[in-house]
Amino acid sequence: MTSSNISELSDIYTLDVPDMDIWPKAEKILTARVSSGDIYVDWEDGRVSRFQALWLREQCPCIQCHSEITRETLFDITDLSIDVQAKICVLDADGYLIVQWDQDGHESRYHPGWLRANCYDDWARTGRETGKPTWDKDFEIPAFEAGGVLEDDDQLYDWLVALDRYGLTRLYNASTDTGTVEKVANRIGQIRPSNFGSIFEVVSRPDANSNAYLSVELPLHMDLPTRETPPGLQFLHCIVNDAEGGESLFADAFHVAKFLKQTAPEVYEIVTTVDYPFRNRALDCDYRTAGPLIRLDADGHPVESRINTFLTAPITHLPHDQLKKALEARHHLMRLVKEDRFRVQFKLRPGEIVAFDNRRALHARTEFFPNTGNRLLEGCYLDRDDLHSALNMQARRKRCEAIRKSEAT
Repeated sequence: MTSSNISELSDIYTLDVPDMDIWPKAEKILTARVSSGDIYVDWEDGRVSRFQALWLREQCPCIQCHSEITRETLFDITDLSIDVQAKICVLDADGYLIVQWDQDGHESRYHPGWLRANCYDDWARTGRETGKPTWDKDFEIPAFEAGGVLEDDDQLYDWLVALDRYGLTRLYNASTDTGTVEKVANRIGQIRPSNFGSIFEVVSRPDANSNAYLSVELPLHMDLPTRETPPGLQFLHCIVNDAEGGESLFADAFHVAKFLKQTAPEVYEIVTTVDYPFRNRALDCDYRTAGPLIRLDADGHPVESRINTFLTAPITHLPHDQLKKALEARHHLMRLVKEDRFRVQFKLRPGEIVAFDNRRALHARTEFFPNTGNRLLEGCYLDRDDLHSALNMQARRKRCEAIRKSEAT
């Protein structure tokens, strides 16, 4: 989001929410009450929200509790009693929830739109659990015009949504000038440097410090599994690609994980729980780490893959019988990843940029032959955090525009 966009938003930032966001009053609060220490809100659409008192007190948006400038908390939340209770709970003339607290008489005023957006009842949590679809060889990669993404915030938003949802997108009609990938990446956030630099060229060269800089076939993999937190996003911009070979392949590690869980649950258990070590062996650096090949979140959903066959290190922390099972499980997964049913394949054209989730969409390249032509890609990394921040900012902008439009009619 540009500085001008931020200025447009800042003039309607309110001090009646504990964040820098804009929330529409989509549903009206009919009544509010206190019961067994919790605050209950009855909504116009028949829904009921139940707020725990301490949770609500911590989020008091007043300027004594949150900074007018940063909207960060001004008090130490541990100074609050864990047994804080609501003394009075009413609605004001604007439909805001007013709560007076028992211990110090502090009064808090809560925006109904903020309450609705942040309630955590079963119905609300279920509504937010959209899930991300996985894909296989029949996946049609979402494609966007590069100029539109660079110039238009609505097209930027659509691209960001697709990149977050599917983990793989294509941009077309980009310039073939060097530096283009940096301009596109900066629409999301700051480029993350690595031992390959901030911007790197994927080209065959004699002083290669990675297999990517050779012309050999690269198996499906993610980049930098040797890092404690590998980059979340990778961009590759095709500048020239007229050599024979050099086709790009992608596979959804989350889709493979889903299939593995159904067909070989014992293997799935191992690759999601055992820490596999990785190490790079370059002359100028020596990164090492370990982690599961598929990492799950608290609900058991895949959130990260660490799949790479050419940066593995010896497993030394397992006893003999467990080591055998771990090696066999890794081989099972790696063979599965290579199956055609999971892979999409195409040849990047000059002026095309592929943007993908490095910790989800595994990428590969067929061998190419430098004596038949040239192949040059320019790439960079970003973090997922920047993608999520950019998405949140664009969603905020769209809510702001919707509120302004409704107020004008």
